Parts: sequence; structure tokens; C-alpha cells
Amino acid sequence: MAATTESASAYPIRSVDRVCDILDALANSDGGVSLTEVAAATSLPKSSAFRYLSALEARHYAERDADSSTYRLGPAFRPQHTRGIERLVELARPVLEQVRDATGETANLGLLDGTMIVHRMVIESPHSMRLAARVGERGYVHATALGKAICAGLPEDRVRAILNAVGMPRFTAATILDQDEYFAELGKVREQGYALDDQENQDEGRCLAVAIPRLTFPAGLSLSAPISRFEPEDVPAVARRLRKAAAGLGKKLAG
Repeated sequence: MAATTESASAYPIRSVDRVCDILDALANSDGGVSLTEVAAATSLPKSSAFRYLSALEARHYAERDADSSTYRLGPAFRPQHTRGIERLVELARPVLEQVRDATGETANLGLLDGTMIVHRMVIESPHSMRLAARVGERGYVHATALGKAICAGLPEDRVRAILNAVGMPRFTAATILDQDEYFAELGKVREQGYALDDQENQDEGRCLAVAIPRLTFPAGLSLSAPISRFEPEDVPAVARRLRKAAAGLGKKLAG
């Protein structure tokens, strides 16, 4: 064992050491690390640190928070689901493109990552005015259709743990702020088979989501649009389309 350690230290590979330094910085941070902090921790120019981070992000060893522009360890460090997630992302693209083309609105793939919903794929509407998240953007479960659709299939104690951990901040006048009201909403989601964010996460925005069945990790599909183009009478048809798409994906992944 000692000989192995000495051998490793006798032949250092600078690029490997730098990658390890970056991963150590991400692993030791609770709230994410900025590009500047990564550069300082590795004694690299910011341009070089960015290239390393981009390579790690492409292989899912790091992920960037679209809102804060900070980096953290990526889904590759959750090996129990990595292969399934990558297969889902691969299969979801043509499905989401079909939804986008049929409706003219933005179609999304989202997963529950810890306590937050993360967008893994966003196929944007061709309209100049559209409702579209960014890939990697994270959302609260209480204010998003994806969060409701996914939480409706989780045990109540797990959902309460999520809500207690991150809170239920207000985003609009319609945001649900009470846990009991939220659990009543989840009962409605289970009954009707889809979840609706009706201007709860963003003013003038409406989003419908369904969970993808038969997966070993929580994920869902959604369609989002301005309320001027996604009216209440459109909900049943969109729900049917997304349920069919989600069922097909679940069957392919389970098969």
C-alpha cells in the first residue's frame, strides 16, 4: 500500500490534480462555488477554470445553477440513477419536440434533485413571447406544476420534509403558502392525473405537468405558456397529450 502511495506521488499529473482540486472545492461547499472561488482554490486563471468546469459539466460531474451561476457536484455522483437519467434525457428529446410542435409552446423535462425541481431539458416555443426555464434552473416544489406532479406520488413525510427544509416562499399572489392547502392540492393532482401551476410561480404564466410512471427516480413532463395562449379550456387536451407522452417514456425506460 505504501509503495502505491509513493508511486502515485512520484508521478503527478497536473491536469488530474487540478480536476481533483476542483471536485474537492465543490464537495466541500454547501451552497455552491463561484467561478472566482474555483479559480482561487486551484490557482488557475478564470478562463482555465471555466474550461475545466465546462468539461466536468459535460460529463455531469459538475452542474451550474442558472440563477446564481455557482457550481456544485453533478448527478454523476449519484450513480444509482445516473444511467436511468441519461437514458430518459435521450428518449425525452423527440417526445418533447413533438409536444412543442403540436402545441407551439415550451415543453420541459424536470426531475426532483434533493429538495428542488431541476429542469434537465427545455424545448422552447418558437413564439417571441414565451414562458421558458433554462436547463439547470431549479424551482420549488410548492410553486411549480412539476413539483406538484412529482410530489403527488411521494410519501407525505418526504414531502413535508422537503417543505420544512426549503420553506414555501411567495412568488405571486396565487402561490400556495400553507402545507395543509398544498396537500389538498396534491390530492386533487392524484385525482385528475395532472398538476397545474396557475400563475403561482410567475405572473401571467400557466404550466401543466404530469409525472412519468414506472421510473426509479421522480421525474415529470410539463408544458408552459403565457396565460393568453394557454387558457383553461385548453387544459384537458394538453393533459391528455402529456399523459400519453409520459406513459410512453415510462414504458420504454422500464422495458
